[in-house]
Amino acid sequence: MARMAHWVETVPTFVVLSVVLFLPGWLVVRALGARGLEALAVSPAVSTGLIAASATVAQRAGVRWGLLPLLVVTTVTVAVAWVGMRLFGRHDPDLGATRRLLGRPRPDAVVAVVIGAVLALATILPAMGRPDELVDSPDAVYHLSRIKTFLETGNFSIANPTFYPNGFHSWVATGLLPGLADVLPGTNVATIVLAALVWPIGCVALVRHALGTSRLVTYAAGFASAAFIAFPTILLGWGVLWPNLMATALTPGALALMLQAARSKRIGQWLGFVAAMPGLALIQPNALVALVVFALVWFVTARLRAGWLGHLPWLVVARDLAIVAVVGVVGLVAAPVVSAQLASTQSYEWKDRVPVWTALVEVVGGRLQVPDVLWGLMLLIALGIGWIALRARAALPVVAMWGACVLLFVMAASSTFSWTSLVTGYWYNDKVRLASLAAVPGVVLVAAAAPALRELLRKVPALGSRPVAVGLVAVLVIPLLTLGLNGATRSRMLSGFFRPTAPERVILSFEGQDSLRRLASLVPAGQGVVGRPENGSPLMWALFGTNTLYRSIPIPTTGDEIVIGTGFDDMANRPDVCEAMARHDIRWAVDSTHVYWLDRPERSSGLADLAHVEGVEPVRTDGDYTLYRVTGCGLGAAAGS
Repeated sequence: MARMAHWVETVPTFVVLSVVLFLPGWLVVRALGARGLEALAVSPAVSTGLIAASATVAQRAGVRWGLLPLLVVTTVTVAVAWVGMRLFGRHDPDLGATRRLLGRPRPDAVVAVVIGAVLALATILPAMGRPDELVDSPDAVYHLSRIKTFLETGNFSIANPTFYPNGFHSWVATGLLPGLADVLPGTNVATIVLAALVWPIGCVALVRHALGTSRLVTYAAGFASAAFIAFPTILLGWGVLWPNLMATALTPGALALMLQAARSKRIGQWLGFVAAMPGLALIQPNALVALVVFALVWFVTARLRAGWLGHLPWLVVARDLAIVAVVGVVGLVAAPVVSAQLASTQSYEWKDRVPVWTALVEVVGGRLQVPDVLWGLMLLIALGIGWIALRARAALPVVAMWGACVLLFVMAASSTFSWTSLVTGYWYNDKVRLASLAAVPGVVLVAAAAPALRELLRKVPALGSRPVAVGLVAVLVIPLLTLGLNGATRSRMLSGFFRPTAPERVILSFEGQDSLRRLASLVPAGQGVVGRPENGSPLMWALFGTNTLYRSIPIPTTGDEIVIGTGFDDMANRPDVCEAMARHDIRWAVDSTHVYWLDRPERSSGLADLAHVEGVEPVRTDGDYTLYRVTGCGLGAAAGS
């Protein structure tokens, strides 16, 4: 398929990915009885769970995953949900069957979502550049390769090729099944769906639930969804943490439905929330942990407020808080003991520890991987907190949630105590992920600045008698103080992820892609190719379908991969290397003068300089890349056949 150079070409892919992400889950949660914007906001999590889990089951049953199996699974699930609710559940008696299923969009909410979507597209697309631009982050190689593996094999299982949450990859691969886009541009479009559609919808739902449904607050929510650099901007390119991007984008919607269900106690809303949990777990399990943290903070804040207002005796409040504390500590200590995977995740260490004050400036002031403090954003957050404390105290738990995220960030960024990993390890002890999480309740605080500004502007003589003008100014101050003041900063950050100025920060340039594409055409279908991961050759699988041994950066430390990586240059004396190459049908090798900065030379020492390796012969040089035919280990004849 030809390259996609213009975003207009991606519109069909955007539509298909959006339909696959929203429609199945939306039909399920509507059948369960959840309604409103919260139902729409949580539907992507339900859809993803349906796709990821069903695809894994299909693989076990020997069924190739595709759009038809998805249609069958969705139909059966919706039917079961509808029949179950009809027999055992309770629907709103004032709603007819059509209204219960299809709902009725609220114009103000639709406008707010459109505002958020337009701002996201206007800020993200120019900075990313082209749809087929590669984000120069090592994790991108793994994620793109896995999506390609799903598409090539029809096996979308959580265990293909190794056990790893498959929510993000199975959704993207399912949306790419019609063949409207290749893996690279298709995945870029998927991240746009998350940042410009899923995130604004969830933010508007959460803000309307936390602060009310007035037009001012609703429109402010749309603008507030684009206020932060910490999310979604930084996760579009740093890492690259696409599953975490998806999980965080879904968190506001899930949180909104959770709080709505807790207050209304409607069974359909609770069931909709529960139905979203498997999807969140199959995308990135820390999304579940985030919701647990938010739920505990909400409970603790509500209990303290009840004691303060005299609704509960302080003895009861103290008892409940003590129970929460004990259960929380026991859970934190026991979890890594029970789960080896969690223990491994919690073992991640970062060397760039900073003082507490610096950490606070990074998370509250927004100076994370950017040179300046985001003063406009800080002002809006301060105004929002003040407004909630004085005029909207029911939203105080959201302020506490934001405070909890700030605390987690400071712990991850500054603490050297080993016990802190018990808390922050769910996010790999990574302050970037925690900064993005803080944007979830942070959106509510920014949106709350609008009514605070309106009240202040009413005192201005020239504006006080013009309520429409006051409201318009109050809501437009949000984009002025965020996008207006730091738009160039976020654009430079995102552009730097996709188009680094330093050549050693580029994994594979457009010129490099062209060279490898031409060399790949010389390799017979199915035959194996090996090369240093840091020269960009692993992307030959994701981009061209070439059977590369390595499909991630860097080389694994165990198995045939490390044997070949360290012993390829000594294959004449290493029967174990020959045996490993035979198992993977390695007939070709790629060398290059280009090396990506994330280098692990000790793992690929045998592949460093193929011109001086016995057992290979050059076939063609194209640009910075040279294709070699393997002649050693008795593989030469087969390679040339």
